[in-house]
Amino acid sequence: MAQVALAPGAMPPKDKLTPTKGADGLWRLTRIRHRAFSGEYIKTSAIGRTRRECLDEWERSFKRNVLKGSKRKRTSRRPQFSPTDKMSKVFAELDAQYKAKVAAGKMSDGTYDNYRCFIYPPAKNAKRSNKPDAFKLDIEMGSLSIAEAADAAWIADYLDEVADSAYSTAYHQHRQLCSAFKLAVLGKGIEPSANPMPYVPRPTGDRAEPRPLAPDEQTGVLERIDTWLNDERGESHYLRTLFLLLLGTGIRPGEGLAVRWCDITEQEFDGVIRSVLYVGATVRCKSVTGPYRHPRRKSGNEYRVVLPAWLREVLADERLRASPASEQLPILRGPRSGEGSWISVTNARMAVYAMRNGSPFDTFRLSDLRDTVATHIAMVTGDDERASAQLGHMDGGRSMAQRHYIHQGIRRMVAVDNADVLELLNPFKMAPKWHSTA
Repeated sequence: MAQVALAPGAMPPKDKLTPTKGADGLWRLTRIRHRAFSGEYIKTSAIGRTRRECLDEWERSFKRNVLKGSKRKRTSRRPQFSPTDKMSKVFAELDAQYKAKVAAGKMSDGTYDNYRCFIYPPAKNAKRSNKPDAFKLDIEMGSLSIAEAADAAWIADYLDEVADSAYSTAYHQHRQLCSAFKLAVLGKGIEPSANPMPYVPRPTGDRAEPRPLAPDEQTGVLERIDTWLNDERGESHYLRTLFLLLLGTGIRPGEGLAVRWCDITEQEFDGVIRSVLYVGATVRCKSVTGPYRHPRRKSGNEYRVVLPAWLREVLADERLRASPASEQLPILRGPRSGEGSWISVTNARMAVYAMRNGSPFDTFRLSDLRDTVATHIAMVTGDDERASAQLGHMDGGRSMAQRHYIHQGIRRMVAVDNADVLELLNPFKMAPKWHSTA
């Protein structure tokens, strides 16, 4: 009769490990067949004064013999899982590996914070309340076992639902799930053939390149924001001011969210008082504390821009409405944020998704406004360098129609002045009938 094939390095069947007591009173296990990690078949024996002693001696001999035929000590350093282990255990190990990479200098703190925020909710603190409807992997599937979560159809349906409200979240959670199930496979929590992620399509929605908005689209989006806030009970009232701030300056969404009241100053140019915006920070996010103001731009040096008159009026009205207790406070405040808290770019993006849903502007993104400003300035002035300077790609030292120098101590800063050109983007003159300052 053919012998049963044994897996390399595996223990023999339990029914084979049955010691017998001899006439001399000693217990024996004689020539029990198993395989070494190298694939070689080995027979191991043991003897002891008691049954337990015999089994313990056999196990010690097994650990030595299972390495025969190889120079390597095949002890795995990887964490081991079972199919019944919770996914929360896999996520915790994945998080621990990310932390180890940060400590070894192989991953930046910012990358770790970004990865972690797609798995775990932020810590609660006095300044920032937890968002109850955010999609977090540990909340959605942390209580499922590895075997239960390894359902390709269920994961695909979940990611489709996330993508409907936040494409970027779905995209990054797909990446984290690929890493998590790879970890589970290497830890023998599931068989490689049971890994669901090769069959789950990666979210691909909302991948169009940023584009400039036509004049009717600019006014149409603003009208849609007002309708969403006033008639559909949209909570993110900051979105209106953010839209106008980006339309009137061309700065990045993260830079707009990082603007404080003290960043807006009054300067006199040729006898005319103008508002000047300092652009030198952006909003980033940490897993422990949530969004924070990072005192550097995503790329490029700090710079200043002169605001068009219509945007100056918008910000003046917002200051009267908000009555900030400190000039250091952000001008934009979230619906469930405490005073002094910052709005993350992800939350602003999700507010845009909710606002545009079911409207003719379902492809609008905040990044479109940066392209809108740059294209508008370049077409009106015929000078690409002026458009580049408006976006902060230059320091204003090259050829421009107007340059103003602001003296602050011994330092001379350049304020990029395209205010007259940006007056043409005034959305209120294009659609005065529906405009509301509420």
